[in-house]
Amino acid sequence: MKQRLRLLIVENSDADRALLLHALDSQGYAVVSLAVATAIELRAALEEEQWDLIICGQPIADFPAAAALAIAKEVRPLLPFIIVSSETDLNLAVALIKLGAQDYVQKSELVRLGAVIDRELRTAEWRRRQKVTEGKLYETQELFRAIVENVGDLVAVLDTEGRRVYNSPSYRPLFREKDIRQGSSSFMEIHPDDRERIKAVFRKTVETGIGECSEFRFVLRDGSIRFMESDGRAIRDAEGKVSKVVVVSRDITEQKRLEADLREMAATDMLTGLPNRRHFLGQLEQEKARVSRAEEKCAAVLMIDIDHFKVVNDSFGHAAGDHVLRHLATLMKEDLRKIDTLGRLGGEEFAVILPGADRAAAEIFAERLRKQVAETPAVLDKWTIPVTISIGVTEIKPGDDSADDALTRADRALYRAKECGRNRVTVEV
Repeated sequence: MKQRLRLLIVENSDADRALLLHALDSQGYAVVSLAVATAIELRAALEEEQWDLIICGQPIADFPAAAALAIAKEVRPLLPFIIVSSETDLNLAVALIKLGAQDYVQKSELVRLGAVIDRELRTAEWRRRQKVTEGKLYETQELFRAIVENVGDLVAVLDTEGRRVYNSPSYRPLFREKDIRQGSSSFMEIHPDDRERIKAVFRKTVETGIGECSEFRFVLRDGSIRFMESDGRAIRDAEGKVSKVVVVSRDITEQKRLEADLREMAATDMLTGLPNRRHFLGQLEQEKARVSRAEEKCAAVLMIDIDHFKVVNDSFGHAAGDHVLRHLATLMKEDLRKIDTLGRLGGEEFAVILPGADRAAAEIFAERLRKQVAETPAVLDKWTIPVTISIGVTEIKPGDDSADDALTRADRALYRAKECGRNRVTVEV
């Protein structure tokens, strides 16, 4: 039996909405949905009906995802909000998550949407229960409320020297009891590289009475590292002098992991796992700059294209074509040094940066690579698919105005290799 899902969709494309609903149906959801495309429609839908989840597609003219997220957090702050977009702008994705969006799924990866929704529905239920618990605790005295109002966070009351007056129970699973006992220093569990910076932030809070949000790393009793975000809140005595500081620390390790994943996603071709065109060109610019700074240094770039790739797709299907691309990526990676960079520029086109290689060395490497590919067909189910490649080779020159100059020469060499019969290496001087 399919799981019922009341879904509010921020989207103005009927085609994209249909694709989304089809994906959810195939992943076990019976969806009751409403689509909105303006701020007024979104606010009305949130105020008038109950929803399990919001999915926001982009772009919508005059109604960006950030505006939709702001309305959702104002009207239904606990309602999960997921971005489904074809955009790969890392800054947008990270910014939306920091503003409160729960996840970011590309339209090309809707296969993972069901798992994301399942996780967020469970998390939302937990948050709702947490909210009820916090409400019951709210009426206790001010100090106790300050300690427990963020259930699950690490809460400590410190004296003006940073010594512990009280720790919330959430500290105990993470640290040894003797290290967090009353009167012990609260700075000892902080990573040594972060400790002096956090001490300075704490002293400033004591001196000014103004708390500051800081990020740092905890070293747990098992030696593992957790990324934390802490807020200090000064408590004043009857004379208005800071007497204690309440520090609430939140574990942001998962957020850091997600940000790292998003950075990697923005730089990676999802099919082959290689650097994508944008990331590869960035590496090529760096290598060009290195060669320009020291003219005695050399480097080469290779442009690689699979011969007759359209025939593979037409004869065996696109799944086989994808398999050939992955096969070639794996094969080429095995022949590279750690300092080399292999990227997929798009379609059946790849490129390699060879730091320290002159034109002759790059030609030798390219010929060895061409031969290895020709002698190693791709195997998929009952099919053995022969694969050959054409390669254009050139050096990166100190006088190149940009990395595009070298890439253009390599591309010309590749074009000649294909004109001359394919499955060959051609060098451009």
